[in-house]
Amino acid sequence: MRLSKAILLSVMPLWFSLSAHSADYPLTITDDRGKQVTFNAQPESIASISAFGADLLAALGKQATGMSTLNHQQSAFLGDTINDMVDLGEIHETNMELLTELNPDLTIGIRTYTEPFEKKFEEIGKFLAFDLVTYADSVESVEAVSAALGEADKGKQLNAEFADSLKAHQAKAPGRPSVVFLWHWADVPYGFYNHHLTMEIVSALQAHNAIGDSPQPDVQPLDSAPVSMETLLQLDPDIIVSFKGDAGPIQNHPVWHRLSAVKNGRAYRVGDQYVMPHGPIARDMILRELAYLFYPDHFPEPADIPAAARATAMTFTEN
Repeated sequence: MRLSKAILLSVMPLWFSLSAHSADYPLTITDDRGKQVTFNAQPESIASISAFGADLLAALGKQATGMSTLNHQQSAFLGDTINDMVDLGEIHETNMELLTELNPDLTIGIRTYTEPFEKKFEEIGKFLAFDLVTYADSVESVEAVSAALGEADKGKQLNAEFADSLKAHQAKAPGRPSVVFLWHWADVPYGFYNHHLTMEIVSALQAHNAIGDSPQPDVQPLDSAPVSMETLLQLDPDIIVSFKGDAGPIQNHPVWHRLSAVKNGRAYRVGDQYVMPHGPIARDMILRELAYLFYPDHFPEPADIPAAARATAMTFTEN
C-alpha cells in the first residue's frame, strides 16, 4: 500500500540529520525549492500562506501573526486560533503590502502558490516553501518547520503520534467502501488522486478511491483533475466527500440524485482541512472524522471539530 512507506519512514532527510537535532542556532533548513535558509535565532513572528503554517504553530502551542484565506474565507477548522491573525488575502495572491507591514521573521507557504513571488517574500524576511501534496510531504514539512522554530523534538513527536493513530485506525477499520473526494471549483468538481494526503488517509481506512491513480504519476503537484458528472455516475461510489470553498449549496445536476452515495445519505460536505490536510491538526481531524463517516458503528463521532468545519449532508440548488 502506498501509505505504508510513509508510515514506516525512519530515515530522516539529510537536512534534518545535519541541522535539527537541537534548538541551537544558527541552523539551516532546506525547503522544497531546494533553497537553504539559515536562521540565526528562533523566529518569533510567523506568517502562514495557506493553513499549514498556522496549523503547525497551533499544534506547537504557538500562533501565526498572519494567514491567507481560501475563497476569501478564513480557515474554519482552526477555530478561534485565527481570531487575532492578520488577513493576508487570498492564498494565490498574497497582499504583499500587508505582509510587509506585518514584517514577519518567517513566512511559510505552499510552493505552487508562492513560487512566482518568492523574491518578494524573501525581501520581507525568511521564507520557506513546501510542496504539500503527499503524506511524506506532511511528515517532512512538519519536521522542517518545527526545527526552524527550535521545536525539532516536538515536530518528530507530532509525526509519531499521527503515525500511531493512523495504524490504530487502520487495524480497526472493517471494510472497503468506494470513495470519491471532490473539490467544487467554480461549479466544476475536481476528483483527487491516490497520492494526495486525504486520499492516503482514505486508503489507510481500508477504503478504495474510485478515482484511482494519477495518469501522470511523475507530476506530483497534479493531485486532482476535473470529473464529469457522467464519469461520476459510472464510478458510482459508496461515499462522496465534497469540499466547496464558497457558501451555498452544490449546483444541481440530474446525475446527483442517481448516485448511490446521495440516495443513501452518504454524500458529505466537509471543511477546508480536507484540501489543506498537511498540518498536524488537519490530518488528525480528517482521520477521525472519516473513520466515523465510513464506519459509524466502529468509531465515535469526533466532538472537538469546530461546528463550521464538521461534515454535513450535501445539499443542492433547486431545479
